[in-house]
Amino acid sequence: MNLIRSIFSIALLCIIFFACETPLTNIPPSKLPQTESKLVVNSIISPQLPYINVLVTESVPLFTKTEATERRVENATVKISDGVNEINIPYDEENRIYTISLSKFPIKDSKTYYLSVSDKTRSVTSKCTVPGKKPVIKSYEIDTLLVDNVDMKDTVLTLQMSWQDVPGDTNYYKVDAGIDYQYSVAKWTDETGLSEETLTGNFHFYWQGQEGKSEFMTDRYIDGKNISSLLGKFNFFGPRQLTMKDGKLVTYFPKSKVLAVLLQVLNLDVNYYKYMRSIEIKENSDTPFSEPAPLYSNIHGGLGCFAAYNAAQVKVVF
Repeated sequence: MNLIRSIFSIALLCIIFFACETPLTNIPPSKLPQTESKLVVNSIISPQLPYINVLVTESVPLFTKTEATERRVENATVKISDGVNEINIPYDEENRIYTISLSKFPIKDSKTYYLSVSDKTRSVTSKCTVPGKKPVIKSYEIDTLLVDNVDMKDTVLTLQMSWQDVPGDTNYYKVDAGIDYQYSVAKWTDETGLSEETLTGNFHFYWQGQEGKSEFMTDRYIDGKNISSLLGKFNFFGPRQLTMKDGKLVTYFPKSKVLAVLLQVLNLDVNYYKYMRSIEIKENSDTPFSEPAPLYSNIHGGLGCFAAYNAAQVKVVF
């Protein structure tokens, strides 16, 4: 009896396994869904951003015999309007996006904006409303943390902040912090030997998820109260090993300095929140037995997202 059960179990597993496979190569092309390429438009606007940037690509139909990936659409007509004024957004060939300065078309609190994109054969439209109020950053704490690695210790800059929720509305938030960071790099050349160069760059904290949370959150059940962020982290550039002319390895310790940190709490419109949450869900649903997780889109006639935010900002200079 046990032998029969074992044989039956193995046969059942084989059926399940092969049922999960989809032999598309055996399906005639005429039986497959016929789809066409769509315009994919992504743009985030805000009073705090210096530019309006619009990325326009096109999708690749699912059942096509091509290895092409999404490509930039460079010949589109891109327009933005506030319902009264309208302006064309030109294409920037160097950065391969459609962009225009806010000095030429300001983005204001509480206003609804309309975006239209068209090429020779396709047209899409979308709209979003900039949140009218900014949260108030009440406190922040910047500290350092030593992390033990196999060879040596790494230093991590940590950040946690809290803000007061805008009362009376359903609000969606994202925390963000940029860091102006100065650091040195070592170079070895036959002419000068070991030399050092000082560089400055802008980087961002990353936010460690806790109990399934992320940097995106809502004020559900906490309307009007103080909200605390997760713990943001930035890894200082650690030691590097250089190979000398004689093949000897030398450990170099870069000189690092934090110049400034820009704290931000973004009050998002619902489109921004739903789009980013759908990306998180899709990234966490990559098991073969999980339900499909389509990306949210508010681009009518196409794909992508047109969204807005209004941010509270505090700059800390060291």
